[in-house]
Amino acid sequence: MRSSGIFSRVSVAAISACMLAMLAAPAAAQTPTPVATPPSGRTPPDNRIPVVAFDLRGMFASLGQDTLTAANLFVSPLIMSSKALGLSAGAHVYPLRAQSFALGLGGEAMLARNSFEPINATTLKPTGTVYNRKVSGISGQVSLNFGHRMGWSYLTGGVGPMTFESNLATLTPDGLSDMTINYGGGARWFNYDHLAFTVDIRFYRTGEAVATLNTAGRLPHTVFIMSAGISVK
Repeated sequence: MRSSGIFSRVSVAAISACMLAMLAAPAAAQTPTPVATPPSGRTPPDNRIPVVAFDLRGMFASLGQDTLTAANLFVSPLIMSSKALGLSAGAHVYPLRAQSFALGLGGEAMLARNSFEPINATTLKPTGTVYNRKVSGISGQVSLNFGHRMGWSYLTGGVGPMTFESNLATLTPDGLSDMTINYGGGARWFNYDHLAFTVDIRFYRTGEAVATLNTAGRLPHTVFIMSAGISVK
């Protein structure tokens, strides 16, 4: 089980490194179409990153198979569903803009959840006991952006309250949140004047949590989130 966990972490790290490399390069490498020198007295077009951008992305989150969480739920960590699906949304402004660089400030919100039902080892049928897992949060963001108005890549970091809970479906989770640091990067490609395709990779550094009557405890874990969707400027 330990070797499987190590392999999983190495795989996520390798995939993340490759994705970040692919994302950081293409958008930043986009070169705007050359524009002829405008006649005297006319202002050249503004090719800088726009002032405002909004994102809406579908997301995949890797919640891990925490041994403490599994023990609190009285299940094997191997049967815990670690893959969650959800949505994330954000709004960003770029108060400091140069020809190929912009400093961004903004905020994001995200929510992903899943559920799983163990199988009886003897009958090979569902046990009828359902467990829910959910991660949600909001955070302020600071980003470094590289590119131009038709496409740019970015590195970002932020902090905000985040809820990460696992519980029996028949119980109402406590909804407790902790201030959580996140970091990552992504890119936006504007094939249209105001509409872009965007991808994002993010890591949320969650801390240890003590079990309550309704919610299982957990060990420190880095939640890996990959998302893709649209951007509007």
